[in-house]
Amino acid sequence: RGAGGHLEEEDTSFRWQCVEQPIGKLLFQRFLEGQPGLAAAGALWVELEAYERCEENERQAAAAALRSRFFNPGGAQHCGFLSAQAVAAPTGEAPP
Repeated sequence: RGAGGHLEEEDTSFRWQCVEQPIGKLLFQRFLEGQPGLAAAGALWVELEAYERCEENERQAAAAALRSRFFNPGGAQHCGFLSAQAVAAPTGEAPP
């Protein structure tokens, strides 16, 4: 029960279960890695988290490597399921 005696609704969102909860995140990432059609998505997730932790002066090179590996057709782990908007270079940034 939450404050005031009201029942709290259980958060069943993807973000809560598979991103914010460590065990849920680990299990979901292992699921992605074990599915041939989804392994690239799992690898992209890991690399995006690494990108978020990298130093500012490393970001341009890291972004170019991500685009080359995951966003470009023919890339090592091309994620063809992503929309054109998702893989577009940020506004004001020239593609590598």
